[in-house]
Amino acid sequence: MDNFHLSDLLESLVEIKGAVHIHTQYSDGDIEAREVISAAQTVGLDFLVFTDHMTLQAKNEGFEQFHNDLFTLVGYEHNDNQEKNHYLVFGVDAVEKEQDSPQKYIQKLKKAGGIGFLAHPSEVRNYFKKYPSYPWTDWSVTDFDGIEIWNQMSEWVENLRSWLSFIYIFYPRRFIQNAPINLLHRWDEYNRKQFVSGIGGVDAHTFHIKKGFIAFKIFPIKVELKGIRTHLYVDKEFCKRDFSTSKKIFLEAIKQGNGFISNFRRGDATGTVICLTTSDGKAFPPGKNREVVELPATFYVSIPDRAEINLIKNGRIVQQGKGTMVEFDVTDPGLYRIEIFKGKNAWIYSNPFPIGKYPLY
Repeated sequence: MDNFHLSDLLESLVEIKGAVHIHTQYSDGDIEAREVISAAQTVGLDFLVFTDHMTLQAKNEGFEQFHNDLFTLVGYEHNDNQEKNHYLVFGVDAVEKEQDSPQKYIQKLKKAGGIGFLAHPSEVRNYFKKYPSYPWTDWSVTDFDGIEIWNQMSEWVENLRSWLSFIYIFYPRRFIQNAPINLLHRWDEYNRKQFVSGIGGVDAHTFHIKKGFIAFKIFPIKVELKGIRTHLYVDKEFCKRDFSTSKKIFLEAIKQGNGFISNFRRGDATGTVICLTTSDGKAFPPGKNREVVELPATFYVSIPDRAEINLIKNGRIVQQGKGTMVEFDVTDPGLYRIEIFKGKNAWIYSNPFPIGKYPLY
């Protein structure tokens, strides 16, 4: 089969791409929301998700809407009573002010209709210890919807290992290589028991620095938005720009993991198709299946540039291909997903495809 488009296999869906996990002057960022929106439009994004710490002020001031063709959602980043265990929350109308234990606030936010993702869960610091890391530590929790498996800012900071690392300030995307391997393994283990969606986060905090007469930006927002992106396959109704309908479609797609994560630094992944087809003609995007997939089945992967394409089953590579289009036949149940690399650098991670009944052992 030649390279194909999304509509060839998934007729009712379209691809949208955007940036999740953005901070502004409403919390610890140093940029106005309108400036982020303008930058997102300039670099061609389809959606933007603000997640300021413990506030929905951007929503209260009217930024949650379509800005021309840019869908803008306002969530927030919650933390527990020890300033740890940060949690990205979408789809709520109020901040849960009581900073309880993680399990308590996860349940309260879910009851309020929220969708939640564990934020930068494997974050560490190798230098600049006065800026502490905020990893997820309470892995006993349940009822969360997903995990931020690739965080742009976290990886950048983890590369700071001495004072010589200051050069990284001027090249914030150059050193992004891959999602943490230990986190991918943990994600796979969760998904063999229950579905857990994955997103990529920018974690943008654009800073303005002024020393005397010299002023400059650290992490300019247009540069930040050309890094880690989340791509979703959504119902075509999304494009009609009725915000209420589009919001429901967006939240459902991100919760169900209907898409993939890319690093724009390695190439524009727009147009990538990753799907599973069965012998009876059904086609499935990545994510939680609404029905059990019948075997045998075939994965179709089409990408806009040549790369190494790996099929992962239960955390291990089981098939590989190179080029812009591959097919992988599968006959066994399990937890599958696609990883795509250019050299040693990750380019694309798909959300999982659970095949069979849980637990997927």
